[in-house]
Amino acid sequence: MIRLASVNAFKLYGDPADEARFAHVEEMIRRTDADIVAVQEIVAHPPKNPGDPGKRDLAKLRVQRLAHAVGLRCDIDGEVMCALGGGNHHAALLWRAGARAGKATITPVTGKIGRFERVPAGMWHSFVTAVFDLDGKKLRVGNGQLSHVDPGIGWGWADAGQVMRAMNGDEIAGLVAADWNGVGATKVMLNDGGETDYDPDPYHGIAWHPDHAYQFDEYGRLDRSAALRLEGPGRFRDCARIANVPWKPTTGRFPGDKHPPRRIDRWYATHHFPDDAVIGLDVLGAELVGHCTDHDPLVVEVDETKLA
Repeated sequence: MIRLASVNAFKLYGDPADEARFAHVEEMIRRTDADIVAVQEIVAHPPKNPGDPGKRDLAKLRVQRLAHAVGLRCDIDGEVMCALGGGNHHAALLWRAGARAGKATITPVTGKIGRFERVPAGMWHSFVTAVFDLDGKKLRVGNGQLSHVDPGIGWGWADAGQVMRAMNGDEIAGLVAADWNGVGATKVMLNDGGETDYDPDPYHGIAWHPDHAYQFDEYGRLDRSAALRLEGPGRFRDCARIANVPWKPTTGRFPGDKHPPRRIDRWYATHHFPDDAVIGLDVLGAELVGHCTDHDPLVVEVDETKLA
């Protein structure tokens, strides 16, 4: 069994005044005990002064800093596994190196790196993929982040297309994590034969705030467009439903969050990922996270022996 964690690290390494919080984030990631970690919001700005590293170089340095702090790997043949965002938030993949009792050996596959960035893929933030050999079984893992101001019918729809392109291009089954910045579209059956949304409308019946407007379509309805594209034509399947776990939000606890509790962080399985390989999923909450980030990590447990 391997554990994969999705962690939005909330502007990690951005403000030097936040070093204590950064240390808490690092400790939190260690305590997830994950074998593969998908990290969003590692911050790197363009150079501000002569001699400063470029944005890409700084992003790589900060991914390496995080990997060292949490005892994980981040490079394939010397190539740091991060994808550069259109702004200052970047996505990375980290993984356990070496053998561990009772665990598959994780070996990244050379030549299977995927980066989808503002240029040329047109993504708001970015998306990164790698293929791992798990004792002979292959798994593609993807990680990214969608726009918080246009996660739906506009940029979010386009970004969903890039995620489909990244994950559905060959026979290798995959798992994809992201801060989707919007709720899911999965339906659940009711006892009377009807159906309802697994993710309820979090804005129903609450007072309007300007930040909420980004979550609605042109008719003022909750915009699930990106999730509908992934879960419909893309045939991505929500791991929370595969694992049959109760609904649990991943955001809404952080001071200053203007949104109600929402489940905007999700692990999806690709169309060719076997359902019986998903053996558990959980949102790790306040006891582990505190307020070191504005998202609670999402961990999926996988039986890699079920993979092709």
